[in-house]
Amino acid sequence: MNFRSALSVVLVASVSLSAFAQNVEDEEKLERELGLPSDHWYVPKTTLRFGFRVLTSGVNVNFGNLGTVTSTRAIVPASAGDINRIYDNGAVALDLPGFNEVDANGVQTSIPGGRYQVLVPQTDGSVGLALDGVSFTPGQTRFWNYVSDDQVIGGLLGLSNFSAASEGATASKDEGMSSGVELSVSRDLGKVGSRFQISVDAGIALNSMNAKTGGTVRSTLTSYTDYFRLNGPTPTEKGGPTYGELVLPDGTIVAQGYETTTPLQTTPDASLSATTSVVGGASVQGNWQIKGAYFLMRLGPSVHTQLSERFGMSFGAGVAGAYAGSRYSVVEQLELPDLAEPLIEDRFSNESKFLTGYYADLNFGWQANERTGLFAGVGLQHLGSYDQSVGGRTAKIEMGSAVGVRGGISIKF
Repeated sequence: MNFRSALSVVLVASVSLSAFAQNVEDEEKLERELGLPSDHWYVPKTTLRFGFRVLTSGVNVNFGNLGTVTSTRAIVPASAGDINRIYDNGAVALDLPGFNEVDANGVQTSIPGGRYQVLVPQTDGSVGLALDGVSFTPGQTRFWNYVSDDQVIGGLLGLSNFSAASEGATASKDEGMSSGVELSVSRDLGKVGSRFQISVDAGIALNSMNAKTGGTVRSTLTSYTDYFRLNGPTPTEKGGPTYGELVLPDGTIVAQGYETTTPLQTTPDASLSATTSVVGGASVQGNWQIKGAYFLMRLGPSVHTQLSERFGMSFGAGVAGAYAGSRYSVVEQLELPDLAEPLIEDRFSNESKFLTGYYADLNFGWQANERTGLFAGVGLQHLGSYDQSVGGRTAKIEMGSAVGVRGGISIKF
């Protein structure tokens, strides 16, 4: 090593030592100003905060295209022949000869279109009449039911399937106050002047979402109706078989001994089957809900100033992002006079989105000692919106701008 190189090393070392000594002097001065013990050489530069946050407003949800109740029944054409058919307001089931209408070989013994009698042993040893019934007739059935008297028109019984289609009805719900938890960390970068400290902050927070509303909307009512011919008088009851009292020649009364069933054709009249739609003809009661949570991440600079030995204030702002996940739940029901119970549609969908935005907050801190303290403040956040749908219904979920309060404990290390 020559003299020039050695001189260079000495100069660099001298500068480095001078800088180190100056840094030590600065730290010792800071310690004296804060009243710290002289043997504490390390000044905490990282602050960890954990606490709560309460936003004065949560998500705002605009629900759209409401009031759809789809039919759960498959339309079976008349060409399918004699089969069981179930409707929203009744049913037609296939018939078979009763056990007293067939012989040992399964051959029908009663006369189709007539009546048959059932004789049973009596207590006195004689044989008496227990049932005077309607005979099984191919193409007809004694097993059927309906809901409303309006379904019987002349010699016909109308059985229908119903559905409701949305006419674009809407509803909205502002969630209101929303609470959550947060965790943040800040790292001191240096001073600006003698009173302000510059830091970089990073944080995460978790908040719930729950916007639910309900109401009644008008929808287009669609009905598909099949007509079955009655083979006898207008029924006195809304289902078959039906029975009345049987009076024997000696005056004995057999309860439910005389069958009064009006048989029904098992196949509808294809020429009469019809589909009708009435705008605004359906009243649909519904409940609509968006429920979930979002995970907020934020990053930005902050400025801190010490107001007194124990009290300080900081202001920060920066970019924010949120991962939101929600479930869209729908329960809608259609009520009609011709229905024994409402038609209910219960559906849901899940959705997740990543949204971007910004934040700003103002905080006040109180130091209990060198390491721990408390903080409280106010904050502002703004995030975007996203869309979700289920069964043709829509929901626009707006995170928007929200102001809130925050507080918790801080730890320096």
